[in-house]
Amino acid sequence: MSRIVAADDSRLQEGIYFRKEDRTGSCYRLLVLNINPDTSRAKAKAAIAIVWAMLEELKQGVVTELRAADGSVSVGVPHGNLKCLLGFGARLFDRYPDLSRPNELKRLGDQPSPFPSLHWSADANRDAGEGELALQFTADTELAVARAVVEVWMLIKSQRLPFEIVTFHSGFNRDDRRGWLGFHDGISNIEYDQRRRALEVVRRDPPLPPDPDWMLGGTYMGFLRLTVNLDAWRRLKREEQEILVGRDKLTGCPIESIDQAMHPVPLAGCPFANRARSAEYKNAPLPPHGQELLSASHIQRANLNRHRGPMTDDDNRIFRQGYEFVEPLRGGQLRLGLNFVSFQRNLMHLTNILRTPGWLGNANFGGPAVTQPGEPRGIDLVELMSGGYYAVPPKGDPFPGAAIF
Repeated sequence: MSRIVAADDSRLQEGIYFRKEDRTGSCYRLLVLNINPDTSRAKAKAAIAIVWAMLEELKQGVVTELRAADGSVSVGVPHGNLKCLLGFGARLFDRYPDLSRPNELKRLGDQPSPFPSLHWSADANRDAGEGELALQFTADTELAVARAVVEVWMLIKSQRLPFEIVTFHSGFNRDDRRGWLGFHDGISNIEYDQRRRALEVVRRDPPLPPDPDWMLGGTYMGFLRLTVNLDAWRRLKREEQEILVGRDKLTGCPIESIDQAMHPVPLAGCPFANRARSAEYKNAPLPPHGQELLSASHIQRANLNRHRGPMTDDDNRIFRQGYEFVEPLRGGQLRLGLNFVSFQRNLMHLTNILRTPGWLGNANFGGPAVTQPGEPRGIDLVELMSGGYYAVPPKGDPFPGAAIF
């Protein structure tokens, strides 16, 4: 069952930038937590409430360390438009099996290869993205998200809260709107007027499995920390890159055809000077008949035009937010990639995209499963370093999802 919803009555948590007026935070942290052994549900609930109350104050620029002796707030700090989001991982429901568990909420780390064409990296830490709890922090400044992590850490220590920090993941948004591959990113995300319908959990009619009542009005988060083999990518010719991506590298325009010399041909007239027409290339058109190579490009494999519609449960619509990262390795090497974050009303929508042949189930990034002589071959471009699925309940008191405890 689907319903028409108005943006102003949404109970979706902050940090899901689905409204037209939203400006995505440029800095990102995902703090992964586990609950200490032998902690009762009541103690876990009380501890989460303490952390959430502190974060609510931090969003207003109130830092515990800077309170006056009588507890009043005399000094504030820039809050950086901090947004906080709380998610519950599959491990939490393994810990407390009597909790009402969402049907699709399963652990990724237990699977040797969770997706046919997206495999664990040789040095992956499968537990690093999949805790019992996850706190997502987004903000305009690096300080704001880093301070949120530090303040949670110090609160756990000072009040001896029953939490263990597993790790945190860092990321950022690029102001050039491109990714590490050099191509425009985010062009084909869901249109504003369709996002909430793709995001929000609503009551489903049989035979579809129902979501728990406590998830109605919430969403599900998929987190995949992906490494990118930039060295292999830059060894490809630009024409090969454009065919694999399905877009012109400089303009972002969709590739309309491939000529006999294997040169990609962008959509005629694109980019359009008329803003009304410029929307025509946000969702790339399906290639004409006989362009099988182009139909296997990345944007065609993950294109919204394949979907059956925003109101049905058998489409694969997800609302994605990407935060890139770079980090040092030994020997003067670097690791770089993408924190792929998606929100969807059903986790199967993300899983289907990554497992179904013709989508990304038989391609690591793009390209045909079987190539002909002279055609650019798909490459193993990305690997999975860590990942996890999370239930993100709607806003609630004293914290989102408190009712399940």
